[in-house]
Parts: sequence; C-alpha cells; structure tokens
Amino acid sequence: MRRTACLAAAALLCLAARAAAQPTYKVEVKPDLKPLATLKVEDNRVVRSGLADDPGFRLQFVFKKDGKTVSEVEARSRTAADPPAEPGDYTVVLELFYPAYKGGAAQKGEYKPVSNVLAIRVEAGPPVKVTPAP
Repeated sequence: MRRTACLAAAALLCLAARAAAQPTYKVEVKPDLKPLATLKVEDNRVVRSGLADDPGFRLQFVFKKDGKTVSEVEARSRTAADPPAEPGDYTVVLELFYPAYKGGAAQKGEYKPVSNVLAIRVEAGPPVKVTPAP
C-alpha cells in the first residue's frame, strides 16, 4: 500500500512538472516584415534610426573598406557606433540576423542588410573627423 502511494505521488509530481513547463514557439521572421532603418553621420559617429518591423534578432553595424569587412559593432543596445580609427574611405550598413531552422547544433542563418549603405570618410585627428563621402 505504501509503495503504491509513493508511485502515485511520483507520477503526480511528474505530471505537475510537465503542466508547469512553458510551451515552445518557433521563432521566425515573417515574410511580410520589411525591417528598415536609416544611417547618417552625426557628431563624428554613425547613427541609426529605430528599426521598423523589428523582429528582435541580432543587429550590427558592419564597416567595410575596399569591400572587406573591417569591423562589426553590436547595434541592438546602441544607436551609434564609432568608425574604425584608421583614416580612409569606408562603407557602413546595418545588418539583421535572420535565423534558419535546420537540424544540428551549429548556428544557422544569415545576416541581411536592413539600412541604406552609407559611404563615409575618416580623417586623421585629433580629433578624428568623420564625414559622409561623396
């Protein structure tokens, strides 16, 4: 009798734990969402506007020189980024991570641009001067 009561109590605990668990949701970017932001130069920094239709995934500024990525700066928690310190002509774009859901443990997905491509010129300082390039 005691053994049956213990088994019943254990089964009840397992069921209660399952009932309390949160449901899982498939996180995805809906095809009708068109995330869009605008980049501009302000106070020698690159500044972004708010992101319309934001699905909430990783957001980053990508600075390129001669077509090669020089730096990636996290943009989810900040609206401005300092450009690379080395003088020269750069392009910068805001990219959003679009996850892909396939089996396996590796990160899957890709970054896609969600802003205008801004051409900037960084001039040596002090202080370093950043201007939009023609």
